[in-house]
Amino acid sequence: MSPVAICICTCDRTHLLARVLHALESIELGEFGCENVVLIVVDNRPDGRVRSLCESMRSRLPMTLHVVEEQQRGISFARNRGVREALALGAGFVAFIDDDDLPRPDWLLHLLRTQHETGADLVFGLWSLPNDLPLPCWLRNTRYFRPPRREDRNRFGLPGWAGTYNVLISRHALEMLDGPEGPFRAEFAHCGGEDSDLFIRAKHAGLSHACAYDSIVLRIWETHRLTLRGILRRGFQRGGSRVHIARAHLPAEQVRGLVWASWRKLGKALLRLTLTGWRRSRLVGSLLALAHSLGEIYAWTGMRYSFYLRRPDDGRRIG
Repeated sequence: MSPVAICICTCDRTHLLARVLHALESIELGEFGCENVVLIVVDNRPDGRVRSLCESMRSRLPMTLHVVEEQQRGISFARNRGVREALALGAGFVAFIDDDDLPRPDWLLHLLRTQHETGADLVFGLWSLPNDLPLPCWLRNTRYFRPPRREDRNRFGLPGWAGTYNVLISRHALEMLDGPEGPFRAEFAHCGGEDSDLFIRAKHAGLSHACAYDSIVLRIWETHRLTLRGILRRGFQRGGSRVHIARAHLPAEQVRGLVWASWRKLGKALLRLTLTGWRRSRLVGSLLALAHSLGEIYAWTGMRYSFYLRRPDDGRRIG
């Protein structure tokens, strides 16, 4: 079996990283074994806390732990730092999870089995919500809390729910997609969408993908994200990210059509808002549609919303 590197990028969220590391204590790898697995933690806001945490956890983990620091702030830079470390260690595959997600014990096992069965260069896993998530009832039906449907595909023929929160990528793919900064492009470092961009480029390059539907991570939402402000901020970012992906990968004629589609969506969102009434759950849905369309319009002007540079709760900069 080729060595596998688990990569976790973190920035000023040591309390969440601790939960992930505790979860990895119970990792189940079946026939693949832990001797071929390394764990790489990339600290994108080095201040000593991540390194201290990892040192305290090192002896409790069933795999070798490496801590690296990336001073340049941004999600693309952090992921590229993890990739460089993984490849330098001889990894044949890199598995990404996020610091605010909890992997089930057999999460990686299912990714590896699917890759072994299919030979795919990219294997996508799913997410689920934890049973104890303190989700307000007025948020339950918004788009970000609906369980992903296996059959969903985006306009590029890829799973609409695919992301670096749960993915296994081959060394071959990472080396083929490498660029001046690394496989994840710097233009998406602060606005997001760097994973979707990578997946689309992989598909265009003829690299294969597969889905491991039994590979599950639990998405942990921080408290400030379970607020109206947090959800609308996420909607604005997602709308902009959608536009940046389209401009990077679609033909000019199709892009021009999407510009007008965004303005139409804005008009529909405003009309929907006037007809919604004051039922909170419906009002939130209407406001989210408005935020999403405004994010698209903002992005069409050429602007990039720096979602990954500032925390909305305390103003601190993040990566």
